[in-house]
Amino acid sequence: MISRLQEARRPLHKDVADIISEKIIAGEWPANTFLPTEAELCKEMGVSRTVVREAIKVLESSGLVRIDRGFGTRVLEAHHESVSRPLKMLLRRTSSDLKHLMEVRKIIEVAMAGLAAERRSKENLEAMEDALKVMREKPGDSEGYVDADLEFHAEVARATKNPTVLIILAPLGELLRRSRIASFSGLQVTKVRTRQHEAIFECIRRGDAPGARAAMNEHLGDTEKDLGTVSST
Repeated sequence: MISRLQEARRPLHKDVADIISEKIIAGEWPANTFLPTEAELCKEMGVSRTVVREAIKVLESSGLVRIDRGFGTRVLEAHHESVSRPLKMLLRRTSSDLKHLMEVRKIIEVAMAGLAAERRSKENLEAMEDALKVMREKPGDSEGYVDADLEFHAEVARATKNPTVLIILAPLGELLRRSRIASFSGLQVTKVRTRQHEAIFECIRRGDAPGARAAMNEHLGDTEKDLGTVSST
């Protein structure tokens, strides 16, 4: 253990944090249990208390553990924020090209629409209808329309009944909003986009997975063209 850590070029405590996190992920220390004591971790890792304490701070900031003063370090339940927060920060720093975001959306959301058609519930359909109603009522209101647009796609994601889809999409929220605002092209285009959403909805309602994928692909393709038009003006 010592030789492996000493050969690392980055700070020692980060390697210790990686080793502990791997053990947590592997289930060696399940959620709601406590990590071994500092002394035990020092002995197991072959490092000092200072290194262990710094490693625990890294794990706490990433949402894997919580330090309960007087009790120890508790392993936390897996939750969206522990994944979405660091990913959201990374995306904000590196994703300046909305066209790249559109490529990601097409990869994820086309398949997502197909799953939604197969698994949607009555509640999912009602929520999509509510979002469509707002889109019809506020075609010229960029803020109101965009909020309803985002909610429609979010409900399609929820209709997949796949929690991993929600985890992946959660940190994209801010970037997705930016792409909607950037591609908002006024009343005429918005009405066309609303009809496309209605087509996606109808396929999902009927349980037509191939149709839902095709309708979503057409919608995202046209949205991508809108972004190209905006960026060139």
